[in-house]
Amino acid sequence: MTRNVRIGLLGCGNVGGGLVTLLGERREQIRERHGIDLEISSVLVRNGEKKRRGVDPEIITTRAADVFASDPDIVVELIGGVEDAARFVGAAIDSRRSVVTANKALLAAQGSEVFARAKRHGVRVGFEASVCGGVPVIRTLRVGLAGDCVESLTGILNGTCNYILTLMEEGQSFEDALAKAQELGFAEAEPSLDVDGHDALQKLTILSAIAFGGVPAGEVQLSGIRGVTLRDVRRALREGRVIRHVASSRIDDGVLRLSVRLELLAAGDPLAAVRYENNALVVRARAAGELTFLGRGAGALPTASAVLADIIDIAQAA
Repeated sequence: MTRNVRIGLLGCGNVGGGLVTLLGERREQIRERHGIDLEISSVLVRNGEKKRRGVDPEIITTRAADVFASDPDIVVELIGGVEDAARFVGAAIDSRRSVVTANKALLAAQGSEVFARAKRHGVRVGFEASVCGGVPVIRTLRVGLAGDCVESLTGILNGTCNYILTLMEEGQSFEDALAKAQELGFAEAEPSLDVDGHDALQKLTILSAIAFGGVPAGEVQLSGIRGVTLRDVRRALREGRVIRHVASSRIDDGVLRLSVRLELLAAGDPLAAVRYENNALVVRARAAGELTFLGRGAGALPTASAVLADIIDIAQAA
């Protein structure tokens, strides 16, 4: 028996548009495999005049109230930012609707409050898409390693920075590589969140909260990639090394240490081989040992794929 599941979509930019595309392509497959028919009940956008491929104009709105009035079973938040997103997510949870979000900024700033609120109301928050695009690292930390003790996390968590550094290895300047990343949609017109390291730190904060629980945070080291020159990159290559923007966290003397910075990696390091927009995460756990995850971390479809996986997971459990 097939059950209808209505989705209220907040935001229809790159990731939201990617989700619409995936639902259009896979709706029948999802119905057959999982017994659920996913239907978008309403879509919140900033510009109501803009045409959206694959979206019925009748369900497009510029008012969040219309999304909730469409009686969605699951609310998907893809508007980004913190203030408006927090208000909409809170309203969804208070109305006893589960939420799926790709919003790393919201979760890094208010994650504990969001999850506590969801627990009080007996609903779920899916957030796999907030870190590493389509790479299922959050599910692994929350479920796969729930019985283990994570000792450290090390990874490349920002696909934009990694893409820029890769193009610089191929001879492009920082400015030209950034422009290419912006052209492909990996970087925003104002790229500071990516290139100054804040995006990677937000993701590391989310992963560390899952991996290490309530351990108090201590020192945070943060630096970006703006200062990297072609001369730096070429010197590293001559020495058989590469420059990577590495995020890491570990427990040291009972305190959580977070670091996002440039590192010189030997050619044999697993992270040295991570190129272009790919992300990678190396998890070291006491029982499982070293686990490495690799995949596309930037782009609409990988992130939308993770959003869709959370929607299916929540819908099946309802």
